[in-house]
Order: sequence, then structure tokens, then C-alpha cells
Amino acid sequence: MNIPLSALDLSPISAGQGDARAVRDTVELAQLAERLGYHRYWVAEHHNIPSVASTAPEIMIGQIAARTSGIRVGSGGIMLPNHAPLRVAETFHVLEALYPGRIDLGIGRAPGTDQLTALALRRSKERLGAADFPAQLSELIGLSSGQLPESHPFAGIKVIPADVTLPPIWGRLWARVCLRTSHQSRRSAVGARRLSIELSSIAVA
Repeated sequence: MNIPLSALDLSPISAGQGDARAVRDTVELAQLAERLGYHRYWVAEHHNIPSVASTAPEIMIGQIAARTSGIRVGSGGIMLPNHAPLRVAETFHVLEALYPGRIDLGIGRAPGTDQLTALALRRSKERLGAADFPAQLSELIGLSSGQLPESHPFAGIKVIPADVTLPPIWGRLWARVCLRTSHQSRRSAVGARRLSIELSSIAVA
């Protein structure tokens, strides 16, 4: 039985090696992984860690996909609280348009860094936690599909290119946390049910 193999690359910076070399090595390693028959190659998101050069996974995904031919390429993962859901949706719609059927969207909740750097990314102390992660995830999916509730302030926004769908979303234990948080919320039982339906279509790694 053949077991599909996948790789997660943090673009580690070796002692005496330049940061730029670590980034280029990631692209070369992805090419090697494809030649060896790997099924997926994912890149991480970390910030302000001297030994890790993987700070912009969305850029690396495009570069790796452009230099390979069939291996699936994705994020492991995009730390959603660091980004506006609209920006993530647009970025991965573009990647899906350029490399159809080859992109994965792995999503995480952690900042991928220290608290000071997280503050620089998220711009407010109130956003340092991940309490609004379920709402961000729901917004990401709703924007991508064009199915945000009419009452949502961003309901009229269109993600372009609009003739592609968001790549498969991958997560880990946060899916369970989202469901529990959503059901505990007193704001909207309907919103909780909608999020439950959305999460049922997400692949849990």
C-alpha cells in the first residue's frame, strides 16, 4: 500500500547560512520532494524568529507551485488572526486561479511569534487573543463563497477572481474549538448552526 507523504517546511536558517539562502533552499527542497513522489509540500508562517525564514507563506506557495508541476502546495498554516479574512480569501483565490487543483489552505490560530511581534501584526492588544477566530473563519468562508448574511457589514464585497473557489481548508484541533465557542455564544444560535455546517466541509488534518 502506498502512503502519500507530505512535508512541512519552516525554511530553517542554519548556522553560518544567510537568511535568503534558506528561502531559496525551500524552493529547491520542494522540487526534490516532487521528484521523490511526495504528495504535498506545505510552508509555515512564523515571524521574528532568527532561525526561521518562513515569514510569507503565500509568496512561497506561488514560487514553489511555479517551479513544480504536480505536487500540491499549501500553507501550514496561515495564522488567520494575523490577517484580514478578505486578504486571505483574495490571495488564495489568485493562487487557485494560477495553479488550479494544486493549492491547500492550512489555517492556524496562534500568532507564530512572540507577543510584541504579534502586536505589530495585529495592531491592537484586544486582538492578541484568538477569541474572534471562529468569526474570522466564518467571514473568510462567507466572503469566498459570496454567502455572507445580508446583515453582515461586508456582505456586498466580492472576492476576485470570482470564478474560482477557495482551495481546501485544513486545520487541526481548532475546528473543535470553533464549534464549542460558537455553540456557547449567546449572540446567535443561527450563526452557530451555520458555522457548524461550514466546518463540516473542512478537512481536519
